[in-house]
Amino acid sequence: MLIKTAMVSSALIVVAGCSEYGDFTTEQICKASLAVIKGKSPTMMMTDKVVKEEETGLDVFYISYPRPDDNNKWHVRCKVNKKRAIWAQNEGRWRDQAQDPTIRFVINDDEIEINEMYPDGSAAKKVTFNISMLGGRT
Repeated sequence: MLIKTAMVSSALIVVAGCSEYGDFTTEQICKASLAVIKGKSPTMMMTDKVVKEEETGLDVFYISYPRPDDNNKWHVRCKVNKKRAIWAQNEGRWRDQAQDPTIRFVINDDEIEINEMYPDGSAAKKVTFNISMLGGRT
């Protein structure tokens, strides 16, 4: 009886750490992606609210960050669909059209690499963050 309980507990611990995105949350992926796009530190990105998108079921993160020169808040939205982060300025259109740069990410253990690609296939930016820079494991 004791052995079965120990095995079940171990299995639960292993499963709890496994997800589609490893230890990263979609919120952390959004913050890292927006930090790259906007040329800011991910620690500046604050989540104001999360809304479930009706048509896709994806979480949409409403994120803001202060502009350093006047401390005004800038507002953006972000959602994660498979290996892609999609963003919009405030209530503007989603940047998911052919003419928009594409934001993809690769997760390797406790690091996430954000790749921004222009429509012609050239790389705009490639930045890697450790999970500790995004608030750590949840």
